[in-house]
Amino acid sequence: MRKAVKLLLLGGVVGAAVVAVKSLRSEEQVENLPVQAAKSAGVGAAAGGVVGLLLDVRSRRKETRRRRFVKKAMAVIPAIPAIKSLAKPDTGDHLHDLERASRKARKAAVKAAHRAQATAEHLAEATREKLAS
Repeated sequence: MRKAVKLLLLGGVVGAAVVAVKSLRSEEQVENLPVQAAKSAGVGAAAGGVVGLLLDVRSRRKETRRRRFVKKAMAVIPAIPAIKSLAKPDTGDHLHDLERASRKARKAAVKAAHRAQATAEHLAEATREKLAS
């Protein structure tokens, strides 16, 4: 909502400023300048608010994608200590650490595969239903 509010205010200011500049440049005396400025500010604020809402939605989607990526990256992190221990000279049970990390990574991969399979089946079913109708 931050961008919506900021652009709402900015749109209102720009709308009022446009009417003020137009009235200064014209040689005619404008009697209802405050009314025109208020109308223009309202239109500008509405336009700015709509653009701000669109940008807020877009940034929320980006944040969701980033969170998904971080979550997937965090699944790989358990394997990092085991890999580092392989680089050290004879730490003792590095093979055990590597096996445990590989089991965790395998479980995460199996879960991801099941989720992908379920999604694919759902999409295939929806496509079949659309083609049938």
